[in-house]
Amino acid sequence: MTFMDGYSLNYWTWFIAALVLLGLEMTIPGVIFIWMAIAGVIIGGIMLALPDLSWEIQFILFAIFSIISVFTGRSFLNRNPTESDDITLNQRGLKYVGQTFNLIRDMENGKGRVRVGDGHWNVMGDFDAPKGDKVRVTGAEATILIVEKVTK
Repeated sequence: MTFMDGYSLNYWTWFIAALVLLGLEMTIPGVIFIWMAIAGVIIGGIMLALPDLSWEIQFILFAIFSIISVFTGRSFLNRNPTESDDITLNQRGLKYVGQTFNLIRDMENGKGRVRVGDGHWNVMGDFDAPKGDKVRVTGAEATILIVEKVTK
C-alpha cells in the first residue's frame, strides 16, 4: 500500500491549493506564495488536459513550476521595481522636515520630545532647551526627528 492509495489528485485539488496559497500570500508578507499559487494553477490546467498523471509526477511538476515561477517573478520584480510618487513613503519622519513644534519635555543632553498631531516623537539636536521652546525639524533618523532651535 502506498501513500496515496485510494485517492487521486485532480484539477480541483490544484485550483483549491492555488486559492489557499493566494490566501497565505495575503496574510503573510513575502511575495513567495503567489508564485507557488501560479504553479498550482498551471498544474490544475495540466490536469484538465492529462487527468491520468500520477500524484508523484504532479508533485514533481508542481515543484518545478514553483521554482520557475519564483525565479521568473523575482527577476521581473528586480528589473521593474515599484516606484512611488511619494518620496517619503515608509519614512514618516521626513514629512515633518521644515515644520515647527513645541517641546513637551525639556531638551537635555541633546534629547527631548515633541507632540506631533496626536502622537509624540523623540527629538535630537545639538542644544539644550526648556519645555515649551519651539524647534524646527531638519531631518529624521528612523523614529527620531532631528531638530534645531527656533530663534525668535
